[in-house]
Amino acid sequence: MARHWTGHTILAGAALLVVACERTDTTTGAAPRVEAAVGGPTCNVPMDYPTIQDAVDASGCTTIDVAPGMYNENVLIGRTLTLNGAQAGNPVATRAFGGPLESTVKGSMLLGDVPVFQIAATGVTIDGFSVTNSVASGSAIGIGVKVTGSGAVVKNNIIDGVVTPDPVIVTSSSAQAIYLQNGPDDVLISGNELSHVFSIRSAKGIFIGDAGSTDPSTNVLIQGNSISDVTSDNRGAYGILVNNGNGSTANAGLEIRDNTITTLTGSSLLGGGWVHAIGLEANTPNVVVRGNSIAALFSPSPNKVAVFFEVNPSYATGMVNQNNFDVTILAYGIAVAPAIVGAGDVDGTCNWWGDPTGPGGPGGSGVVGAMVSPRVDYTPWLSAPAPNGACIGGLPSTPGKVTGGGQIDGDPVFAVDGVLLSLPALVPSLGDPNSRATFGFVVQAADGAAAPTGNLEYNDHDAGVRIKATSFDRLVISDGTCGPQTHAEFTGMASVENQTGTHTEPLTVKVDDCGNPGTMGDKFGITTVPSYQNGPSVLIGGNIKIH
Repeated sequence: MARHWTGHTILAGAALLVVACERTDTTTGAAPRVEAAVGGPTCNVPMDYPTIQDAVDASGCTTIDVAPGMYNENVLIGRTLTLNGAQAGNPVATRAFGGPLESTVKGSMLLGDVPVFQIAATGVTIDGFSVTNSVASGSAIGIGVKVTGSGAVVKNNIIDGVVTPDPVIVTSSSAQAIYLQNGPDDVLISGNELSHVFSIRSAKGIFIGDAGSTDPSTNVLIQGNSISDVTSDNRGAYGILVNNGNGSTANAGLEIRDNTITTLTGSSLLGGGWVHAIGLEANTPNVVVRGNSIAALFSPSPNKVAVFFEVNPSYATGMVNQNNFDVTILAYGIAVAPAIVGAGDVDGTCNWWGDPTGPGGPGGSGVVGAMVSPRVDYTPWLSAPAPNGACIGGLPSTPGKVTGGGQIDGDPVFAVDGVLLSLPALVPSLGDPNSRATFGFVVQAADGAAAPTGNLEYNDHDAGVRIKATSFDRLVISDGTCGPQTHAEFTGMASVENQTGTHTEPLTVKVDDCGNPGTMGDKFGITTVPSYQNGPSVLIGGNIKIH
């Protein structure tokens, strides 16, 4: 590849050169800066090499640090190394795509099918870049990992603007921000922000392919990424798509955790199209889908699904838990394609379906929550969004009584304010006088009763929030971290008074009884949807008692 600099890169390199020439015998106590030498093992771009590809081609460079600036190139990585952008190690939430502190790499190949970064060797790390790739024709790819790229780590990158304009009648071109090609294993995709991915055909945030592969991708972890604004004008939009082998390969060890996926649009000129936030459209034995938040799925067709199992013979081994499906009753939270042959249910318990009554539609028991298909076990469900919602939806109440009062980051003396409290709630606080929230409650479920009875008041003084329960629908007592029958969760409705007025909202409370005094481990946590959440936190003062 010919060496070239843009004017921006030269300025960025000059700025770095000033830093690089500082003395290292400083007396400030700071660790001296390790100066790079051409040839490695640590090399700087553009100070030592004018382009990233030049540094990658220098076999002595095992760590390559890229200064802030604009780099117009497509980089092929054919050996083990670590490639650090200027923001390596820094979370994407604190950064702006293409900003002056970013190492921004823009694909220079106008004819597509060439990633901005192509990983073709084991053990490669790409960390802390801004990446963009808008092509004139062909597929647009941000970062690609070939089958020879096992052990790759792709983290802390902002990939924004992966676009191909090819019409569907001319080509099969597509767009994907991160693309695992034909079976790399042990890949970590973590902490990236992927947005504005567009194709006339299917568009994906993360794609584990390909349909014709005979080599599965195993032990892939996709965690803590933000995926948004993925659009297909004529086919499907995906946050994450797994299609390796099209059902014929066993992509074992896949985990999809703690990602945020939103604003996916799939349409067509004829009103079709589809949206699958997480498409498990291959064989994924024992897949774990946990802690993800999915919202805003748009398509003129009814084919809108947060987690979709298709051509997946091991679908019944899937574990889909502790996710938030804020997709409305017009979309599915979890769906299993009817064409899949097999028996058994997906473990779809302990998810938030957008409403405390659980999933809605013909297959659910709720009112307005996201729909659910047959062959999904969804009970119990979360009564409030993860991670603080109680997983007791659909369960019968446990006969018993739970009482408590005190402070979590609350006032030093609990104010009763006229609410009936049990004796444990009247234990004086030993907490900090500047603490912030007080509470008191009594909730009891009689054997055979339709619903629990009781009362609860909570006051967050600093936030100006006051919560008063108006009804209870469920009390569940279970084993906890402090022993048998030491954890309780109850739900209902509450009047929530805050700076915007007074509102009626679903209520969820979690408590732990770890013995007297309450400050030895007793916990209290409260959530009202959608406005407030605090805890569970160890009490500063007071006590919880599960009878």
